[in-house]
Amino acid sequence: MAMEVIIRASKWVVGGEQTRAGLCLPPIRAYMDDMTTLTTTAACTKRLLGKLQENIKWARMKINPSKSRSISIVKGVLRDTRFCIGDDPIPTVSEQPVKSLGRWYNASLRDKEQVQQLRQEIVNGLENINQTLLPGKLKLWCLQFGLLPRTMWPLTVYEAPITTVEKMERTITSYAKKWLRVPRCLTNIGLYGKGVPELPLTSLTEDYKCSKVKLQLTLRDSRDKTISAVAPPLVTGRKWTPSDAVPQASSALRHKDIVGQVQHGRGFGLTTSKPTWRKATTSERRTLVVEEVRR
Repeated sequence: MAMEVIIRASKWVVGGEQTRAGLCLPPIRAYMDDMTTLTTTAACTKRLLGKLQENIKWARMKINPSKSRSISIVKGVLRDTRFCIGDDPIPTVSEQPVKSLGRWYNASLRDKEQVQQLRQEIVNGLENINQTLLPGKLKLWCLQFGLLPRTMWPLTVYEAPITTVEKMERTITSYAKKWLRVPRCLTNIGLYGKGVPELPLTSLTEDYKCSKVKLQLTLRDSRDKTISAVAPPLVTGRKWTPSDAVPQASSALRHKDIVGQVQHGRGFGLTTSKPTWRKATTSERRTLVVEEVRR
């Protein structure tokens, strides 16, 4: 609430960026005490920074320019435009990369280097687990509840193609088969499938798809029009895209709702606790879509 007072007292001095659809983006965005300013000209940025400095000083706080970064793009090309807070210059992204919400930003404005680094971190993590003196089942436990959860957030925020994720999964599968002492010819269906001998292992590719679908639904169904109207497309390669997977899953759920409940196997009195698509709320529909994509 304290930061909201500063934001509302500062954002009126300049206008936000205008999109092609005619929507005006806010010049200041914030998460907790981290602020991001977005303007169309360098003069507007300097005016906005001056107003922010004045209001933050009034609130008995101080901006640390060394922890801030600036980036100026003119017609798709980086410019070495220098901004200052008082007399202290703000380093540019080309000089010092910055990490925000678990994502690195550098001068290339691409995620290829970060994705390759993540792939190497997975290989190093698997090798560290393999060098321990734990039995195979405990090594799988370290993989399932230690290594995989740490990789999901970078795979969600970075533009990693699904072919690269499949290569990561093949590396993980080779170690998992080694720890289970099963033949190398065992298929992924037997390892990650939902059959009778189901193992408590999850597929990295399936988790990747579910995370991208969750992000797609979060952006699309956001109550903030500045987010839902200008949601960026999620780049996952040509083989699979969440923008195509979400409509397909929603259509399949509507078809199941029309067909109704059907009997599987022997017995009578089929009951289900899952809500139907017609009566489900927005959050319940998100859950249903994610479960449908996982299948």
